[in-house]
Amino acid sequence: MYLSASRHYLQPGAAPTQEETIPENIDGLIGKDDLLRFAFRVFRALKVSDAHARLWAEVLIWADLRGVSSHGVMRIPAYANHIRLGEYNPVPDMRMQRLGGAAAILDADLAPGPVAMMAAMDEAVAAARRVQVGWCVARNITHPGAIGYFAAAAAKAGLAGMVMCASQPMMAYQGTRVAAVSTNPIAIAVPGGEHAPLMLDMSTAEVAMGKIMNARAAGRPVPPNWGLDAEGHATTDPAKIAVLQPMSGAKGSGLSLMIECLTSLFATNPLIEPVLRTGRPLQGRPMNGLTVAVDLAAFGDVDVFRANVDALIESIAALPRAEGVERIYLPGERGDSVLAEREAHGIPLPHKVVQDLERLASELGVESLPK
Repeated sequence: MYLSASRHYLQPGAAPTQEETIPENIDGLIGKDDLLRFAFRVFRALKVSDAHARLWAEVLIWADLRGVSSHGVMRIPAYANHIRLGEYNPVPDMRMQRLGGAAAILDADLAPGPVAMMAAMDEAVAAARRVQVGWCVARNITHPGAIGYFAAAAAKAGLAGMVMCASQPMMAYQGTRVAAVSTNPIAIAVPGGEHAPLMLDMSTAEVAMGKIMNARAAGRPVPPNWGLDAEGHATTDPAKIAVLQPMSGAKGSGLSLMIECLTSLFATNPLIEPVLRTGRPLQGRPMNGLTVAVDLAAFGDVDVFRANVDALIESIAALPRAEGVERIYLPGERGDSVLAEREAHGIPLPHKVVQDLERLASELGVESLPK
């Protein structure tokens, strides 16, 4: 049900970011379970199987719960449109090719991204339990959502996890003013002992495209270093952004390029070079991904590793803080704190997102969001 929204949903001492601050133009807060049921109903109406619809919904709500609304339910109308256009396959014939030892390739058949990436991580984890390391490349996936979900799944299973994804050009390469590489994200997670897993989940752009979409939906300007307009000029208007900018210049664009090598080229399914050569986007909106899992026991006592993670966290958190900083956050901790608040109080949805979701529900003939 919707609840009133009148404050920042953060733990005391947290410095709110643009993502974590509740936008002013929201209809209210909606409970996690209500949102999960709604997303599940929509995906089922789009002919996605029960199991796949449940997982897809869970990954989206996981992102919303952690304050990453750019990868949450706001994307559902776009996903529905991709299914209608035949760019996403609601009933994929996914095929796993085990290459021996640690390596495998999954052909996802344009499956919903979260479904494909979870299958790839499950394969990587299974291989790691057999031969210490699992490396699964997934080709022909679709948008995977927040890839930290899959790295975190490995950490929760007691392994180290790493995930990368590659897509077609949408970000400038350092020194250019046109789309040359993509926002290719990377996520890394390791389990702690008493502490929750450490999890880094980042785009190689200043921000992921989803945050631009979120700013458009909320009707707010963005920093000038987020993107370029069609003429290659920096802009604060999210509606005018045509090309994203890499984080840290050459570092972000170089990392993005190497992720294309580790995913798309490993999968013999290149995404960047064909588009740059022909000037035409690839049909079907294919993406590629990589999941890696590592059995910590191969390197020593797992309990010692977990204890060392806890000790590292405590040492960093105890360092002298910069002026104005009330708490030092380790990777994943800010999302954990937002999750705790949103599980208790609900998830904020901008008014436009609610309108788009309700319009889609009406089109599909499914029960709308609860009021």
